[in-house]
Amino acid sequence: MESLRDIRQNIKAIKSTQQIMQTMKMISNARIRRAQDAMTAARPFAKKMYQMVDDLKQDILAMPQPDDVAESWAGRFFINKTGNPKKVGLLVITGDKGLAGSFNAVILRSALHFLKENQDKEIFVFAVGKKGRDFLARLKMPNLHLVYESVGIFPKVSYAHAELLGEAVLKTYFEQNLGSVTLIYNDFKSLASQNLVEQKLLPFHFEATENKKDESDFLFEPGMLEIFKLLVPRLVKANMYRMLLESQAANLAATMNAMDAASKNAGELVAALGVKLNKVRQASITNEILDIVNGAEALNS
Repeated sequence: MESLRDIRQNIKAIKSTQQIMQTMKMISNARIRRAQDAMTAARPFAKKMYQMVDDLKQDILAMPQPDDVAESWAGRFFINKTGNPKKVGLLVITGDKGLAGSFNAVILRSALHFLKENQDKEIFVFAVGKKGRDFLARLKMPNLHLVYESVGIFPKVSYAHAELLGEAVLKTYFEQNLGSVTLIYNDFKSLASQNLVEQKLLPFHFEATENKKDESDFLFEPGMLEIFKLLVPRLVKANMYRMLLESQAANLAATMNAMDAASKNAGELVAALGVKLNKVRQASITNEILDIVNGAEALNS
């Protein structure tokens, strides 16, 4: 049986851990409001950029292509028939730290499933977050190339981080002639839950919507292709920024919920140890009384 001293030391250690958990919860709670505001502000701009490029899709694809085999620079963002299907890209966005429940685990599990499905291809990986970078760096896959990594950017994501990431993805997409780029991250759904997202980032995959255009034709200056070349990098970087903010808010929410649950569990454990402490103390007192009674009876006999 544990001694009173051992139980008291356990209670003290658990209470100390509980204070750390409560502090982490308070920090996440203070940061998540700012993260939510930034995420909410980024959503309309990114969505509008997608709509603008979607409106130009049919006009861009209707433009003359170089020949039957080649494909225009703009066409690679929609069809990408000249991309090498044996080369794919993977963008993984995780957190930099643990203690966030299953936040990182579900992303890494999905990334591992993607790697197994494409193990016969060359995979060019873009890793955001220390957890994802370390996990991918430990994999011994000869066909896996870690071409870009960004760690320590959470919870202070800026548009500069999105610009660097977007430039790296676009550069690799064209220089390595990738067939596609897939994105895996946690989307912010609510404070209580996060939604795992695995989607095709390049070529663009727009949902089937009927865009109603005005009857009058638009005039583009200096030209449709020139405007498209300006829009595409901004579209990619704007959506990179939105995804980073979504992941940041989801990570903070997961950390807050995990620390809240851990703090409650620690409280229940302290209460259980308190009951155990009282029982051990009572048993000790009872034994001492019995020793005194037995000693008195021995003296009287």
